[in-house]
Amino acid sequence: MRIAIPSDDGIHLAAHTGRTSGFKIYDIEDQKAVVVEYRTNQFTGHAQGKCDGTQEQGNHHHHSHDSLLGALDDCNVMIARGMGPRLVTDLASRNIQVMFCDLDQVDEIAELLAQGKLQSTGKSMCDHGHH
Repeated sequence: MRIAIPSDDGIHLAAHTGRTSGFKIYDIEDQKAVVVEYRTNQFTGHAQGKCDGTQEQGNHHHHSHDSLLGALDDCNVMIARGMGPRLVTDLASRNIQVMFCDLDQVDEIAELLAQGKLQSTGKSMCDHGHH
């Protein structure tokens, strides 16, 4: 199983998935989380500067998630603190399960998932869509 965790520095869980600097990618093997790579975020609308607040309010959340989905297409699970409901739906359409977590250290989060001990909060921790 391959997992993606949004992180601005490769250490801490990012507050908002779309605005993260990158994604730390792990393979889960024999109840261990093995770091594969850190993928710099060059694929979300926020990272590309398309969501800088200059858009009309009604159009803000209509950017495409296709480039993000393509960049994480080899992953089975994304663990995040928060993301908008459209991204959750789009990830699910690509068979990428989303889990929400309020822990801070990405290596710890990956290890807990590998051991089957990660508790999902079940809901996004961000107020996406309420700007």
